[in-house]
Amino acid sequence: MLFTNYTRLGIMKVIYFLCSFLSCLSVTAQLDFDMDVSNGPMGGYANVTYTVTNLSPTDTYTNVTITHPDALIPTVVLNPSTLGPGIQFTQTGRIAISGDSYTAIGLLTTQATATAMLNGSMVTELSDGINAQGNRVNDGSSEYFRVESSSYGVIYIDNDINGQYDPAIDSPMPHVSINLANPNGNTGVITTNDTGWWHMPDSLVNNVITEYTAVIDQSTFPPSSNNYIITDGNSPFIPNLFFAANFRYSHGYTDGTSNVGYLEASAFLDTNANGQRDPGEINMPYTNFEFIADNDPATSRNFYLGTSSSITKSDLNPGVQLNDVNASLTLYNSYFTITTPNYDDILTTAGATTFTEFAVTENSTSNRDTSVHLVSQSPPNPGFESKVNLVIINELNGTSTGTLQFDNDIRATVLSITDSSNNDLLLNGTATANATGFSMAYSLNDFESQYYLITMSTPVTGVQMGDTFTHNVTINPTSTDLSATNNIDSIDVDVVASYDPNDVTEVRGPIILINEFTSSDYLEYTIRFQNMGSASAQFVRILSDLHPALDDSTFEIITASHPYSYEKNGRSLDFFFDNIQLPPEATDPEGSNGFIKYRIKPITYAVGDIIGASAAIYFDYNAPVFTEVWTTTFNAPASINDVPSIAIYPNPLQGNVLRLKNLDQGFATLYALDGKQIWSGDFVDSHIRFTDLNSGIYLLRIESQEQTATLKLVVE
Repeated sequence: MLFTNYTRLGIMKVIYFLCSFLSCLSVTAQLDFDMDVSNGPMGGYANVTYTVTNLSPTDTYTNVTITHPDALIPTVVLNPSTLGPGIQFTQTGRIAISGDSYTAIGLLTTQATATAMLNGSMVTELSDGINAQGNRVNDGSSEYFRVESSSYGVIYIDNDINGQYDPAIDSPMPHVSINLANPNGNTGVITTNDTGWWHMPDSLVNNVITEYTAVIDQSTFPPSSNNYIITDGNSPFIPNLFFAANFRYSHGYTDGTSNVGYLEASAFLDTNANGQRDPGEINMPYTNFEFIADNDPATSRNFYLGTSSSITKSDLNPGVQLNDVNASLTLYNSYFTITTPNYDDILTTAGATTFTEFAVTENSTSNRDTSVHLVSQSPPNPGFESKVNLVIINELNGTSTGTLQFDNDIRATVLSITDSSNNDLLLNGTATANATGFSMAYSLNDFESQYYLITMSTPVTGVQMGDTFTHNVTINPTSTDLSATNNIDSIDVDVVASYDPNDVTEVRGPIILINEFTSSDYLEYTIRFQNMGSASAQFVRILSDLHPALDDSTFEIITASHPYSYEKNGRSLDFFFDNIQLPPEATDPEGSNGFIKYRIKPITYAVGDIIGASAAIYFDYNAPVFTEVWTTTFNAPASINDVPSIAIYPNPLQGNVLRLKNLDQGFATLYALDGKQIWSGDFVDSHIRFTDLNSGIYLLRIESQEQTATLKLVVE
């Protein structure tokens, strides 16, 4: 009997326990938690929707909290945190798809937990997920796909200084801006997410016609790291390529103070030939420095020393990496000798700079040469001023002296000639006005360049758009001068109604008669830039690719407005004006301008050949300014058997019908300035009928049995 009572008591306890347990299960089951996750792009986000429902008709839950370790905000307390009977609440969140496991498969899983208080006890509910087939899974993970962006990447602090991204070691940088722009004038900004990754959104994804270039804005780095140097990747860069898919980019930065070694290369004129730099010995321009790591030619990088004093390159593996530094003279190499042109297997020290100085000796003191150059700064515009830069260069060492004569176009009038200190040489008597322009004496020291700005007026009447002004300059050296070919220069500048101060031009204009160009002649390009922003530019960078028809081995810098250096990688040019402090146009209209002028020979050229040139100009970390494409067309010469010159009218074209003068029939092709063919077809009765031409400037190529010509057509 006693046993029976104890047994009965035990059974009652078990029943009570089971009832309590089942009651808890019943309470927990009254809280339903669904979680839906969207697919997301690499470097971007997956969106999350949490839905919490109180299924109980009588109970109220308090302090309802969602815990989701994968989410950007891993713990979320509902607001309001009380969930009454039958009430449903929806909360949203995000998961950053960092790309750390970019080699893994695209299917990802995640799960969250909801907790709440009921009658003083905590209840817990796992999220109900959606599987890859779209089915709801009770208390199961939600599955989503990582979508490959057209481009994505990470910006990080390279903590181990190895030039690659290591997720377990390096520190990604969130909320860094990348400025985008393309030649069509479209711009955009993308930003790294909370885990330091970025992706190209659909609204900016490239098409096959244009591509964006991107520059990482280091001013958006954390203040402690916005002066870090780059160790991995390039900036600017092209974040998406033609037909691109699955392109991953990484950009690493380091403080460079303790874990990086530096190599500094410079060249000097060794006047006493003792092999070491002595006080008063000057830097040697025209020097190309090649850096090679661990004797691997694939690592070769070439930097040109223009008017800068040295070139510095970082070594990310100091004390281990073997560094070779080679020096060569790209100009006037027959007049100078580099005493020791190669330094091999140099080891750098972390946190320090290793110097390699190349001594250069002069082969003969009789070698002296002076050149003169003209560069248009702003073209003539009826009723407004035009400006031309005049540069005199002492190409070699020694003192250069002589006189200069500038002859302006008869339709222009010289108003002022200012030097780099803004002194007006006409007012102070240094220059003397004469019937054709002005004359002045000059004197230059070793390798010195002198810059002058000539301001001229343009009459309102008697001048129209398309007219060409021709200005000439001649120097007469009184010191030794090796070559007379660079003692004269001429520039043709077209009259315009308005102009873009950032452009590329070739000195001969868009048309070159093939009989006036020989294999010894160069094409001379000028890239002009002007700071149109609101603050001074700390640096200016210009990227430009050489046209396939140009011989990149003949590339030579002629002159530049400011100290510069450049890197040439195959046919790609990278000019860098460091610490230029270029003022904005609003505060200094003249000082806000700059230029670089170079020359190069075509590989081959024939009648009808078109060679293009353009550039992307960066002011600090802003989006690039793209120049229009300049085209040079080689035309056949005129002869006594030719029919009279072909002319077209009306030009500018306001309708669809273009008429030709002195030509009845033939074949015509219309090109955009970038060389893209717009239209082609036969024509008769001296007229061409177009359809739906956009406003702009085009090149019209006319072919007949008698002659071939390329003409500029303006469409309004």
